[in-house]
Amino acid sequence: MVLRWILLGIGIVAIGTMAWLLWKPVPESAPVASIEPVSSVSSQLTTSPKPQPLPTHIEPVANFAERVTKKPFGIHVTPQDSPVQPEHFTGYHTGADSEYGDVDSDVPVHAVADGEVVLSRLAQGYGGVMVIRHTKNDKTFLALYGHLKPSSILKTGTKVSAGEQIAILGKGFSAETDGERKHLHFAIIKGDTVTIKGYVQTKAELDGWEDPVTFLKSL
Repeated sequence: MVLRWILLGIGIVAIGTMAWLLWKPVPESAPVASIEPVSSVSSQLTTSPKPQPLPTHIEPVANFAERVTKKPFGIHVTPQDSPVQPEHFTGYHTGADSEYGDVDSDVPVHAVADGEVVLSRLAQGYGGVMVIRHTKNDKTFLALYGHLKPSSILKTGTKVSAGEQIAILGKGFSAETDGERKHLHFAIIKGDTVTIKGYVQTKAELDGWEDPVTFLKSL
């Protein structure tokens, strides 16, 4: 009987303790977790850099502009002061030369825009040379590609698409380049008169050509 009363007392105490814990009021000073506004959180995140726009123009050879290191557009050369030796020409340069003497493998040449081949032949001072009439963004222009491997050039009248391979560079100091180093002479001719002049004798005559490096970027 005594044991029964002891167990009953323990049970009553346990029930009372649980009830007190469940109904215990939260103190007014208890901290309440706050939710930071979304705008505040997002402003703390690191902003990813904006992607850089891709070039909108096509170059005639890979890294064309970066490789114009010896004969840019408009430079005046003579056999005595030319940055290229030996030099066979005198005058103002009508194009820009992209140098590839450090590359042993074939260097593909690409059409800078849609167009049609209007001249394709061997020429003194060039080896293989092509002139293509291109059209892009309502601009029609003539582009000269010089020092090409003759067996790789397209026939006159061939239609080309922007970015299409149209030739490969000729081997340096061989008949393919008429003895010139391995490079692309690229020129933009104003108007619609086909010419393959690599040099002119007066600065005023340069008005018949565009600087190809800046011209391509304008397309």
